[in-house]
Amino acid sequence: MILLKLLGAGLITSVGGFAAYSAVRFEKHKLMVLDGWIDLIFHIRGQIDCYLTPLDEILSSADPSILKACMCNTPHPDLHALLEASSPYLAQESRRLLSGFVREIGGSYREEQLRRCDYYINALRVIRDKLAADLPARTKLSVTVSLCIALGAAILLW
Repeated sequence: MILLKLLGAGLITSVGGFAAYSAVRFEKHKLMVLDGWIDLIFHIRGQIDCYLTPLDEILSSADPSILKACMCNTPHPDLHALLEASSPYLAQESRRLLSGFVREIGGSYREEQLRRCDYYINALRVIRDKLAADLPARTKLSVTVSLCIALGAAILLW
């Protein structure tokens, strides 16, 4: 009987460990997605500034690692699809800024597009820096809560 209790407690604890691992991975993905969007907007800005390239060509010629960081799963993405795919990993303020960027890009003259890109890059960098500063505390909290809940459940079911 004691062997079954130990096995059950080990199983519950391992589920708690997996939950902690998943929570840490999710927090790191949030930072990675925001970095991907900043890099993508910077790439878009450079292509508009140097070559005045249309948005479809910019996205098709973008580095696949940038698109993958934005959770792109399609070979020929558009900005709306990228925003939709990455929205679970974005905070509300980041999502609001990026939806504004997606709405505004490509609809005005070159100088205005460059100003808008600069604005969104700077605004997203501020959010990214805050998220990066909070990352260690959030991961520690996620690990602590997950493991404590698992150990508490194992103790209660003992």
